[in-house]
Amino acid sequence: MSIMRVVSYLIASILLFFGVVFIIASATPGKIYRLPVGLILTGASIAIFYMLLKPKPKIYKIEVTWQPSGEIAVEALTCPKCGAPLPKPKPGQEYLKCPYCGATIKLVEKPIW
Repeated sequence: MSIMRVVSYLIASILLFFGVVFIIASATPGKIYRLPVGLILTGASIAIFYMLLKPKPKIYKIEVTWQPSGEIAVEALTCPKCGAPLPKPKPGQEYLKCPYCGATIKLVEKPIW
């Protein structure tokens, strides 16, 4: 785990702690103004935790051959994850997204020679 990730977890934990403290402190009579601060701190910490914990997308690779004219010379591209047909890529396009399962596919150009 990188140092940046550890620091982000630490910041999110501190924000969550102070958010909960402010929310609890807002229950004191006449101190309701602490509630918005507590909600903002708690929301910020939840957003940071979400960004840290969401899974990274898996990128699949497909080798394609480009003709000198720029047209793709493959009969059909299919998604390696679900097998669905993929849209025809434009010349020089590096990534495709499967319209059915949402997988990200990296196109790797295979030399013709």
